Amino acid sequence: MAGHLGQFSLVNVFAVLGGLSVFLLGLEMMSANLRKVAGNTLKLILEKATDSPFIGVAVGTFVTALIQSSSATTSILISFVQSQLMSFERSIAVILGANIGTTITAQIVAFKVTKWSLAIIAIGFLWKLIAKRTKTKNICYVILGLGLIFYGLEIMSSAMKVLRDSQYFLDLMQSLEHVGFGILIGAIFTGLIQSSSASIGIVIGLAMQNLISIEAAVPLILGANIGTCVTAVLASIGTNSAARRVATAHVLFNIGGVLLFAFWVPQFIDFIKYFTPAGDTPRLVANAQTSFNIIATLIWFPFIKQLEFMARKLVPDDKTPQRSKYVFPRVSALSKSADLLMIHSTTAIKEYKNTVKEMLWLSRDYFIRQEDGKIEAITKLREHQQEQRADLLEFLSRIGKLKLSLKDVNKVLHQISLVNEIEHVAFKLESALETLDEKLPEFDESYLNLQDYFKQSVKCFSKSCNAVLRNSATESKRIGEHLNSLKLIEEELRNRSIAAVAEDADDYETDKLNLWVLEFLRSVNSTSRRISQILAD
Repeated sequence: MAGHLGQFSLVNVFAVLGGLSVFLLGLEMMSANLRKVAGNTLKLILEKATDSPFIGVAVGTFVTALIQSSSATTSILISFVQSQLMSFERSIAVILGANIGTTITAQIVAFKVTKWSLAIIAIGFLWKLIAKRTKTKNICYVILGLGLIFYGLEIMSSAMKVLRDSQYFLDLMQSLEHVGFGILIGAIFTGLIQSSSASIGIVIGLAMQNLISIEAAVPLILGANIGTCVTAVLASIGTNSAARRVATAHVLFNIGGVLLFAFWVPQFIDFIKYFTPAGDTPRLVANAQTSFNIIATLIWFPFIKQLEFMARKLVPDDKTPQRSKYVFPRVSALSKSADLLMIHSTTAIKEYKNTVKEMLWLSRDYFIRQEDGKIEAITKLREHQQEQRADLLEFLSRIGKLKLSLKDVNKVLHQISLVNEIEHVAFKLESALETLDEKLPEFDESYLNLQDYFKQSVKCFSKSCNAVLRNSATESKRIGEHLNSLKLIEEELRNRSIAAVAEDADDYETDKLNLWVLEFLRSVNSTSRRISQILAD
């Protein structure tokens, strides 16, 4: 085999692999710092994405242009749909846009500026040394990443230069002009490395040395669009039916687009050559990928409903709906973006808080309304809530291990404090239930204002948690003031119950229950007060 490849030695193999590693390192550095420069923009557009397919396509294009990976975008969508941050229907348009956004990398590397790669790296590094602002340093890292992309491409291209003398390799590249074989090789290779950007980067590197023709490159591009689905499929394993449908729609879109183009490759190449400078094969490759994804999106766009229908047919609804467990994304799936990770932790804490809130309402129904079966329901919720807490703290711990800004560190600490305060409410309720007799005395209807106090206490608990999650110090302060007014009501009810115990010994058990409920609610309100002070602390 070595003889067939001429002077292409083990050194050249490592050079290609090293160049690919530098290329991917630069890609990660550039995209990660582009997200930091964008700040909350990325978070807001994902949260505010509407039902409009046009906006969905635009959102998918923009987000993927920052992340530089349609697979990563689809993985994010899967976790969002799993967590009910986004509906499956809204995700389809974003998937279409993601395939356009991922072509930005190829357009960048197709510029013949590899000889300036070290100069770009030097500029980025020297600027970083004198930069003081965090955002300016992030821009420097974007420039550094861009330089590394070009440098990695230059290393790969130079290492493959000797292959021009290998007739065996040239024949192998020519065999890729067979559309079916080229698509298969492109799909397998991209599926293995799970990066279409890297696949296209290698193809452009080959094109720079005239080692591959556009006739062989186009089938590889088509295959790369199929291989990039692997990441999304893996990310959907173990999720609910709606999330699996996102991965299915991604696969259907990519395979459907490839099948549409597979029979028209010569005509498609003629179309690309029409608006690309003659002899510029790297630009032909980049334009082919961009044109394919734009045209495929335009073809599928009117049939979004049909794509949704097919995904629903292929992935039926879950047969046994049960209390869902929040599925946290892998930190690597979101490319370590603190903003996106915080969206998930915030949503999970809301679910966690709502579980405890539901426990409180059930306890009201048990204490005051005397409804049967509430103890069993609270016990099951308690088990679920403890699982939620363990998963949340583990996820927040993973976020805390990233290189975060001071602002993000504070957010993580606030959320950990909030999780533990919510647990305190659940623990107090569990402990209280264990101390009560199984048979409760009849509730005295004259104490209906105790129900209202219960209702206000639970609402304050919920609102204090939401204020922390929204990072609203003003809202937290307002809730603290409301808790002061509740304290006056509590004292009035307590004095009334104590007086009732002294006056009528026959109703001692009923009045004792009222006092107990008041004591429990006092503990809940005390926790709500600590929660409202988290941001201030």
